[in-house]
Amino acid sequence: MNRIKIRYTIAFKLGLYITTCVVVISLLALLYNYKVSKDTIMDNIKNDSKDLSFATLDKMGSYLVTAQQISQDIANVLESCDFTLKDIMNLLKNEVKACKEVYGCTIAFEPYMFNKTKYYFDPYFYKPEGVVKYFDIDNDEEYNYFKWDWYTIPKKLNRGIWSEPYFDKGGGNIYMVTYSKPFYKTIDGKKKFCGVVACDIDLTFLERLVNSIKIFNTGYAFILSPKGFFIEHKNNEYTKSKESIFSLAESKENIKLKKLGEKMISKQTGFEEYYSYTLRKKCFVSYAPLETTGWSIGIVIPDEELFFDLNTATWKLFIAGVVSYIFILILIITLASKMMIPLRTLVRVTNKIGKGDFHVSIPVNSSTDEVGVLSRTFQRMQENLVKHITDLQETTAAKEKIEKELSIAREIQQNLLPQTFPCLKQIDLYATLIPAREIGGDLYDFFFIDEKHLCFAIGDVAGKGVPAALFMAVVKTLLRAKINLTIDPAKVFTAMNEDLCKDNKSYMFVTFFLGILNIETGLLEYCNAGHNPPLIHTAQKGFYYFHTENPHSPLGIGADVNYVGNRLKLLPEDIFFLYTDGVTEAMNIDEIQFSEEKLIDILVKNKDETVSDIINNVKMAVAQHALDRMQSDDITMLILKYNG
Repeated sequence: MNRIKIRYTIAFKLGLYITTCVVVISLLALLYNYKVSKDTIMDNIKNDSKDLSFATLDKMGSYLVTAQQISQDIANVLESCDFTLKDIMNLLKNEVKACKEVYGCTIAFEPYMFNKTKYYFDPYFYKPEGVVKYFDIDNDEEYNYFKWDWYTIPKKLNRGIWSEPYFDKGGGNIYMVTYSKPFYKTIDGKKKFCGVVACDIDLTFLERLVNSIKIFNTGYAFILSPKGFFIEHKNNEYTKSKESIFSLAESKENIKLKKLGEKMISKQTGFEEYYSYTLRKKCFVSYAPLETTGWSIGIVIPDEELFFDLNTATWKLFIAGVVSYIFILILIITLASKMMIPLRTLVRVTNKIGKGDFHVSIPVNSSTDEVGVLSRTFQRMQENLVKHITDLQETTAAKEKIEKELSIAREIQQNLLPQTFPCLKQIDLYATLIPAREIGGDLYDFFFIDEKHLCFAIGDVAGKGVPAALFMAVVKTLLRAKINLTIDPAKVFTAMNEDLCKDNKSYMFVTFFLGILNIETGLLEYCNAGHNPPLIHTAQKGFYYFHTENPHSPLGIGADVNYVGNRLKLLPEDIFFLYTDGVTEAMNIDEIQFSEEKLIDILVKNKDETVSDIINNVKMAVAQHALDRMQSDDITMLILKYNG
């Protein structure tokens, strides 16, 4: 006994659809809640990190603004009063001793400016380990302060500046930053640069300040100088090796890191994604500038730690939803299976009908629900099925007969076209025709009228199928008949047109190009009746579209057309290419035509090939352009190369 094997029952599908809808809605709600919560967390962390940045910057500024103010005050005093050596020493010593933020202070004079006997004069007081000491820099021959940035830059800019962080070898011998303020004297009525007042800040306070910032478990802060060097960072190697954010970005080939550095040194404030090579994971960074020095602080917040609680809660809700989904699915399948018993009985019966047992008895079901209606519908279907099968057998036999006749017609049509191409030293000729249906309305022909005159033609009948094929056969027959009366292409067209217009109740017509070539002289007489312009290749111009001087309407439209022919002199190596619009108008699945431009490109690339290879390569290019798109029009090509 054959049994129906049902892979997915209606009960299963019903349960699957309902529970899937419930789950989809729940997931959408969960995703929405996750997005809103994530956005809220992001907004809060942006504000908190911004507040933390500004609070840290305020602490840094309180250290730095003191040094800036001291330098400015000393410079103002020096410009307004004259000081003895003792006065200068006491002034510097007292300032260093009184201000806890200042590590050292100096007044660096221009050569011989303070003492006519001293080239260097740079008294320096500093307080290593909190004890004020004096260092006589001008006795240190290796320490030439005229070359240090803290001296040369304010002298050049004529204003106070903060230096890049540096290790002051020979001065304080520590990692420090200096605020330098130039001062001047009026001598002989002119303002003259006299030297620089410089206050040093020990940058060890930054390490304590940055280490005091706690962001989750592994977050950290870093500080950049105005040129992008790391002043302070969790990775001490960055500060020891004078690494900059730009050199790090270049070594890691990280364009986003480079752009971040550019924003930070240009004193911008922002919050964006950031990859920490120290933590080796995705993070966010909040950054803000310290206007006093041009430094910028960045606070790094690990992504996974920021959203850890949210992700954990979301996963718990997701697991709970999966368990609920399975429970609801089982419940619905169990209930629906009991309702499907009558339908399963009907399925078994219809399976027998499907296997050819059209007389099997269908159980009577008088219920008014969908199963009862379906049962009665199958009974009516069973009665009509036998009749339809008989009709189908008759129709199939008739269709097979028609297809066989069309196949014979296609073979006859192909046999009407010349298949053997002339093998002469004066010319090379090749042609091909690919019908869009079993038979088509395109045609080509070539034959010798006499020993030196070659007649060749190409045409495209309006329409497709059997009518177009019959009209094509008439046109070909008329061409052979009229060419025996005259070898003037225009007179041949006039005679053919008169015959085609007689009793043309179907209003069929054909675009036609006829050429007669004297293979000895290269003289080509031709006439074009509404056909596509041919392509000609010459040594001077290459391939180009040749538009005839006297274009005419197609054959079969009006009997009163007076066709006029033209002449063209072919030179050795000239190529004459004819085609129907099935080539240039072939479309791909995007409704884009092959186009005349693409045709001429293919011909240019293959101009040195044999005539058969040229046509075959064009044919392959059209097929590749169309791909899976069904051919909508006949494709016909004829090529002639004159060798002289």
